[in-house]
Formats: sequence, structure tokens, C-alpha cells
Amino acid sequence: MTRAPLRAVSAFQAAGLRTFLAAEAWRGRDERGRRAEAHGLATALVGHVFYPDLLSEVLACLARLPAGSHCHLTAPPEVAARLPKAALDRADVTLHTTENRGRDIAPFLALLRSGALDGYDAVLKIHTKRSLHLPHGEVLRKALFVSLAGRASIVGNVLAIMADPSVGMVGWRRVFMTSPRQWHTNRSRVEALAASLSPPAEPRLAFFGGSMFWFRPAALRSITASPLSIGDFEPEAGQIDGTLHHALERCFAIAAAASGFSVCDTRGNVLIEAQRVAATAASADAAKP
Repeated sequence: MTRAPLRAVSAFQAAGLRTFLAAEAWRGRDERGRRAEAHGLATALVGHVFYPDLLSEVLACLARLPAGSHCHLTAPPEVAARLPKAALDRADVTLHTTENRGRDIAPFLALLRSGALDGYDAVLKIHTKRSLHLPHGEVLRKALFVSLAGRASIVGNVLAIMADPSVGMVGWRRVFMTSPRQWHTNRSRVEALAASLSPPAEPRLAFFGGSMFWFRPAALRSITASPLSIGDFEPEAGQIDGTLHHALERCFAIAAAASGFSVCDTRGNVLIEAQRVAATAASADAAKP
């Protein structure tokens, strides 16, 4: 797509997102200061911070999660050094420094493997996405944050959905990508990654664009167990497509489904059904002494 049509599409998308944000601001006018009901779930937030000035937006999302929720921040050392001490000294915030590779995806993988998220039932994954190559990048990030944690009632609805233990992931339907054009240059790599998982995932295009969603850590165990290391992720060079992190972000939802969990939107509609064979196998493994 040439630059002029891209600007036109971006302007159209930005207008729609601003309308969404205005409507949500109106709906949330009576919810300021409220925290969501936990629905019996242990909850947390994972936020990757590359732009220190956006940390306040991440912490605003945390403030709408149930009382007692913890925030796990990831950031490269040079960014971590610029984060306000008052935020890092909070009892409900833990900072994990990571190498600047793989954008938010490699640090997320490292955090999954660390065991820090194992005790949670529902975790919100967000990051300080700016998408500088997109004219509507700023408004897109704001809309993603709002769609997932913009109001206590939104968080409460998501947690009510995730109170069903068969639900492994919840995200905003508006950014759920299934169009073949969203493969871009990543199809062969996604197919290889999907086949390498245990259990293998169906190599279909079905993912939350922007890599922001609610998830159950158990649903991503096959991702956690993959042999990938941070050294497999390309050094940061401003890439907009074709890297390992672009491929891996397209694997989260299909990996959850292959492991026996459904993927839903924020209204509870099923976007990907759990694969029954995988679910049966997982149950059988769990029953072994």
C-alpha cells in the first residue's frame, strides 16, 4: 500500500478509535476510583515499558484491577533507569529488567518462564505501544488499554468470563486478526513455530493485533516450554514485520486453543474453540501419578 492510501486508512481508523474512546469516557464517568470484582480469581498485570512517559497509563490500568492485584513491569536497563522511583517502590509493583530484544514479546516469554505468573488465574498483558510507523499508533494504544481495562466494569466482565476455567484468553474483538493479509511475511515462521509446540497448534491466522489481551498462564504452557531463547530474537532495528516476535505474537491464541482452552472476546463470544483432543490429552496427563 502506498503512503497516501495508508494515511487515508489510518485517518479512518483513528476517527473510529476516537469515537470509541469518547463513548467509553462517557460510560466510565461514574466509575472513577472503582476497582473490579475479582470473581474469585488471582489477578495481575504484565506491562512492558519502553517509553517511560507512558508508565502512568499502565498504572492507571492496574488501578482498575481487583484489590491485591500485582503489576509485573519489564523494561530494558536503560529504560528502567528512567522510571520514577516512587512507582518502583510500590508494594504492588515488581520490575524485571530485560535485554532490548523482541520488543514486548521476548520479555513476556522470559517472565512466563520465570514462574512469576504461575500463581495467577487471569493476567492482563499490555505494553507501551506507540507504533511510530502508523499515524494512528497513539490512539490505537489508548483504545487497546481502554478496551481491556478502561473501566472497572470492563475488567469485571472479563474476569467473569475467565471464571470459567476453560477460557484461556480474552481480548478485544476489534483487533482480532483473521484476514490472510495479516500474515504479512510471517506465515512460514508461524507454521514452523506452531508445529514445534507441544501440543502442536493449528497454523491458522488468529491473533490479537498489538499483543494485548487477558490470559490464563496455564493456557500458554506450550509457549513457555518452547526451546526459544532471547538470543533467537533479532536485535532491535526498528523492524515493522518479519521478525521472530512478529511470528510468535501470532501463536499465542492458537497455542491456547491447542492446549484445550477457548479464546473469547470481551463479551464472552468464542473466537477460537478449544481443541478437544488437546484438552483430553491435557486432562489425561494431569491425572497421571
